[in-house]
Amino acid sequence: MIKETFDKMKKSSKYMIVTGIVFLIISIPTFLDYNMFTRYNANIGPNQIGSWVSFFFAFVGFVLLIMGFGQEDM
Repeated sequence: MIKETFDKMKKSSKYMIVTGIVFLIISIPTFLDYNMFTRYNANIGPNQIGSWVSFFFAFVGFVLLIMGFGQEDM
């Protein structure tokens, strides 16, 4: 019973690691090309939405990687 629980946790941690890597890969083009998102106002700045989206993807990706690798270290 305990072995099955550890196997499920390892499986979920592998999914978390893969999902974190995917989020980090998604954040790279948004860092490089801010023009892929719309702009509110030219006076505010051209990269307002693009920068927040890319920071969100990078933050979620790093959090998932840290949590996934933390579960792997049992």
